[in-house]
Amino acid sequence: MGKLKAGSFNPLPIAPMVLVGANVNGKPNYMTVGFVNGVNIKPSIVCISLNKNHHTPKGIIENGTFSINIPSADYVTETDYCGLVSGKTTDKSNIFTTFYGELETVPMIEEFPITCECKYIDKKVEFAMDILYFGEVHQVYANEEIIRSNKEVDIVKANPLILGIDNLYRTVGESVGQAYQNGWKYIPKERTPMPDLFSDTYQCQLIDQPAQPSLTIRFQVTAENIPQIIGQALFAITRYAGELGVSPAGAPFVAYHGMDGHKMDMEIGFTFRQRLKGKDNIQASEIPGGKYASCIHFGPYEQLGGARAVLHQWMLKNNYSGTGVSYEFYLNAPQKTPPDKLETQIVFPLR
Repeated sequence: MGKLKAGSFNPLPIAPMVLVGANVNGKPNYMTVGFVNGVNIKPSIVCISLNKNHHTPKGIIENGTFSINIPSADYVTETDYCGLVSGKTTDKSNIFTTFYGELETVPMIEEFPITCECKYIDKKVEFAMDILYFGEVHQVYANEEIIRSNKEVDIVKANPLILGIDNLYRTVGESVGQAYQNGWKYIPKERTPMPDLFSDTYQCQLIDQPAQPSLTIRFQVTAENIPQIIGQALFAITRYAGELGVSPAGAPFVAYHGMDGHKMDMEIGFTFRQRLKGKDNIQASEIPGGKYASCIHFGPYEQLGGARAVLHQWMLKNNYSGTGVSYEFYLNAPQKTPPDKLETQIVFPLR
């Protein structure tokens, strides 16, 4: 299969279509924008690229705020129209129902499934035609019917509008894999032998263990908050266990249930000899019984990624398939143990 030179242009196959809103001369104004993206997780920073001649930047600078409104495909006509006419000559304030949030100066669109209000952080990058403006997301507003029980947005129900490289509006399609998990299924080509990483360091093995009752707290957290959250959760569970007059039966553990690109879905807890009742956000849970792939990591927690990779490769080599959940058991206390002496057991439940 050959390659053809196609010239110099933005090659991204699709772009999310949004309407950027700002109050300009006392009126809400909305413009269609395809160059929009997130650039930082915490704080949540987004950027929008606007032509120097557009009407909207005036309102962003004057108020120090702007909104990003994500249309559903039901509003393809209105969305396209807002990109065809300028707020300088056309009043676009009555196309949608406008509402205001906590920042008070940010017009947002009631009809759209997802909107957010942003603070302009007084940072921009100027190019020949456009200017890149950066803003911090202050608050996101989403329709109740598109929110799942775990507070995640259901993309299919939101039905966002996207623009293809062929200048055709499209909608999202079916899922083809889970981000931050699907890659573990990769099997190197035969001509590229699978590396036996750290083979002298990690001894991977198959273990069989019974179900273990536990008390846990489940969180959705960003990576930088993980150490603090783990400490707070383990303290709360230890205190509650003391109220019940029982002690943990094993080492503290963290179960990783997945990641959405921004937040980790984590379950933190201790195992116990008997099943106990939960209280408030402390849940009565269980580590399922069955077969697990396991290895022990000796050293700093920052190096646990290497151990997980080795264990995954060992599973692939031996034709084992995981359930998508992983556990880490912290076998000694980091407060009393030098980083190079820390011991962590990593286990993956098998199907």
